[in-house]
Amino acid sequence: MIVARPMKTVVLRILVASSVAVSMAACSGAAAPSASQAAASPPTAVDSPAAAAARVLAADTRFAGLRPRDPNVIGQCCFYQVEPAASGYAVTIEVGWGDCPSGCIDRHRWVFDVSPGGDVTLRAESGPAVPAGVPGGGGSSAGGGVPSGVGVAGVATAGPTCPVVSDNDPSCAERPVAGAMVHIVAADGTEVATLTTDAQGRFSADLEPGAYQVVADDAAGLMHRPDPVTITVTNGVVTVQLSYDTGIR
Repeated sequence: MIVARPMKTVVLRILVASSVAVSMAACSGAAAPSASQAAASPPTAVDSPAAAAARVLAADTRFAGLRPRDPNVIGQCCFYQVEPAASGYAVTIEVGWGDCPSGCIDRHRWVFDVSPGGDVTLRAESGPAVPAGVPGGGGSSAGGGVPSGVGVAGVATAGPTCPVVSDNDPSCAERPVAGAMVHIVAADGTEVATLTTDAQGRFSADLEPGAYQVVADDAAGLMHRPDPVTITVTNGVVTVQLSYDTGIR
């Protein structure tokens, strides 16, 4: 006697086998992404003169607050200049002191190479030692005390001084702002120092490591005060240049 198997069981097994086959086909059919679908390489770290300058200024606290060279100003005491190089950029930093309104008697210069990847290398350095109180030099306490090596130092200048500025015209150089009030304000808003610029427009103060703002008051006879400068003091002297506007055009 022949007994027929239940059809329900056969159909169920066929459906299960078909489902497994479809799943295996779906998994084995996935293609690896092509080379064109790979994630794009990150951009180079330094792709502009501004980025190169930022790398150099951040590499040494003595250069904090320096501004680009202004070709219309003669006797600009402290500045940086960026030029394209064979690979990356060349950043020149120059600081001067000694009668800068007439063209600066002494100058010190650094030349740095900045690679596209952001590496900063000192290529050359020349000039006499930079004195305390001048950007790029050593630190000093307010009023010309004993240098501490940790704090802020800067200079306040005003320009332009001529309606039309010509190259090599020392009479049109920026002039120092003497007697300007400069406030050092901590990150929590506490004023930790009030300074007065000397005859050369210089100021300096010893500070504990931390974040600060350098805020200048209005000065008599000048259009407006400089924008506040944010600095971070670590284990050296941060340099700042405050530029007032004379309003001469």
